[in-house]
Amino acid sequence: MDETEDPIVSTTFAVEGVRSESEVREALQALYDVFSELGLGQATFEVTGSEVAQLFVKHKSSVRPDRVAIAQALSTVGARVVD
Repeated sequence: MDETEDPIVSTTFAVEGVRSESEVREALQALYDVFSELGLGQATFEVTGSEVAQLFVKHKSSVRPDRVAIAQALSTVGARVVD
C-alpha cells in the first residue's frame, strides 16, 4: 500500500488537565511510547484557555488510535480524555 492508498488522517480527542506549556510537554512525553507501540504519528495539543484542550493525532487511515491506551497514558500526568 502506498501513500495514496493509505493517506494520513487525523483524529481529535478532547482532553481535560492540559492547559499550560508544561502540561502539554508532560502529556506529549506520556504519549510518546504509546504512539510508538500503536504505530501512530504526530500529536499536538490546541490549548484555548478553556478546561478542555484538543489533542490532534496524525496517523495512517489504516491505523485506529486506541482511545483506552491514550487515556491511560494521559492519566499518568493527571489528564483525561473526555469525549
